[in-house]
Amino acid sequence: MELQTDRMTFRPFQPDDWQDLRAIQSDARATDTLSADGKPFPEQKSRHAARTWAAHWDLHGFGLWHITDKKTDRFCAYAGLRLVLFYGKPIVEMAYAVVPEFWKQGRGHEFARPCVDDVFERTGLEEAWCFTLVRNTASQKVMQGAGFVFTHHGDHVGLPHFFCKMSRDQWGGRRT
Repeated sequence: MELQTDRMTFRPFQPDDWQDLRAIQSDARATDTLSADGKPFPEQKSRHAARTWAAHWDLHGFGLWHITDKKTDRFCAYAGLRLVLFYGKPIVEMAYAVVPEFWKQGRGHEFARPCVDDVFERTGLEEAWCFTLVRNTASQKVMQGAGFVFTHHGDHVGLPHFFCKMSRDQWGGRRT
């Protein structure tokens, strides 16, 4: 299975992709808004994440995509929707991060909607959530640009977060 945009190619995450994931998870600029303590993740966490994300695809038929830049064939981001437990309740969350070298190029706006469209089209998903730190305004713009609607500010992992949701009705089908 594969998705594409003008500049990027998406494929399901595989266990061996952990080394690519290090481009995000070992960079303090990226983990400033990705980890609860703002610090880079240890290598073992990246290995575990790649295995978990690959297994999610096998179990659910959707998940986080390994995204490469078409021009350079280099890993530039991950993005997608995944089932998670959030305060004990199962939800589908859109998660994403961009390799810092590819920041400020509109990548998030380019990959967010195709990820949402894919899952809503192929599954019976009724709603999806997306959240980020209140101070991560760039991510908030990506969420809202993809069609997620702000619901509230709240606490997550002891930090103030910005929460958005999209229902199947709000999704309304693939954008052309």
